[in-house]
Amino acid sequence: MPQTLDIPQATELFVGRSAEFEREVTADDVRRFAELSGDQNPLHVDPAYADTTNFGGCIVHGALQVGLASCLAGMHLPGQRVLLTSTDARFPAPLHYPARVRVRGEITAWNRETGAGRLRVTVGPTGGVVTADIVLGFTLHEFKTSRATASATAAASRPVTGAAVLVTGASGGIGQSLVESLAKHYPVLAATRTEGTNDAEKQQPRVQTLTLDFCDPEWMDQLRAAIPEHGLYGIIHCAWPGAAQGGLLTTPTDVLTRQMAFGTTHLVELARLLANRIGPDGGRLIAIGSTYGTRQPRLNLAGYSLAKAALEHTVRLLAAELALKNVTVNALCPSFVPAGMNRHADERRQKLEAAAIPAGRLCRTSDIAAAVEWLLSPGASFTSGQVIALNGGQL
Repeated sequence: MPQTLDIPQATELFVGRSAEFEREVTADDVRRFAELSGDQNPLHVDPAYADTTNFGGCIVHGALQVGLASCLAGMHLPGQRVLLTSTDARFPAPLHYPARVRVRGEITAWNRETGAGRLRVTVGPTGGVVTADIVLGFTLHEFKTSRATASATAAASRPVTGAAVLVTGASGGIGQSLVESLAKHYPVLAATRTEGTNDAEKQQPRVQTLTLDFCDPEWMDQLRAAIPEHGLYGIIHCAWPGAAQGGLLTTPTDVLTRQMAFGTTHLVELARLLANRIGPDGGRLIAIGSTYGTRQPRLNLAGYSLAKAALEHTVRLLAAELALKNVTVNALCPSFVPAGMNRHADERRQKLEAAAIPAGRLCRTSDIAAAVEWLLSPGASFTSGQVIALNGGQL
């Protein structure tokens, strides 16, 4: 049997955590498994018979390899509190014995609040091909005393304070408001296109600024270098290359391409970064859209409307994939906000916009900040793939 390793606690589990061990699989192992299970199929235990088959020799039971995966789960990762709930196995190649095999597992999903997740385990001869690819659903058993359960519940209800929240477009009206609001609860990495110190950094010691230009082909490398492993909890994607004026036929192709990138490919790249940098509490991705997307597209802002609509669909498509990594993704779509690209709107324009809102006022940056804070909270852990309009009841 493999040597017992240090068993991680539930609070130390996170997506991407891995463990492995090696061991010899001998003819005696296969014989004893056949006796215990009753599976005496000659392909596994009769060399004379197995030599006549296309396998050219005896092969290890698939179920024995699943047993090795169970060993990794129970003795290594997640460890002694694990309780398997499901098994999904495939065997892409035969495993001949005797052989020295490597058994490696990685957590691909983990929900700290429910204590449930998935572990992907591969088995195969060292230096050889994978002979078993096994996905184990698991949960963690509880103890008779309620003390451990109460402690875990309390930990899950606390806001994350160790991992940072990245705000792109942090120098804009909405972005800057979000930085100031979030810095009260989280370390904030404020990404701006131009160099200079964000005002929030002067007032908030928990704010760190980063110059980030999405037109720079190395922008993702800059982010990876700035964010340590397990150092990220959330990303608020506010950055946008302005609002392109005109219809689709009159908008230059390069301008339209850039608009679309901010709502699609850049958002996907940020999702990949978040999935690879989250800690044990999972993560949150929030994209700032607009009611000018699918709800009320504007012909005179056709490129902008198209890209914001694409952002909404990108969020929906990302939701299922990110859920496997305990990450939620949502879009907040405010109506007209007298900030950012609308900061120069005169009083008449603002009154006209407010008149169309049943609530009788314009959307404020504080409304957006409040919605963002809720989506970052533990209470929003089951809300994902949603496009949330902040429009005061406007149809």
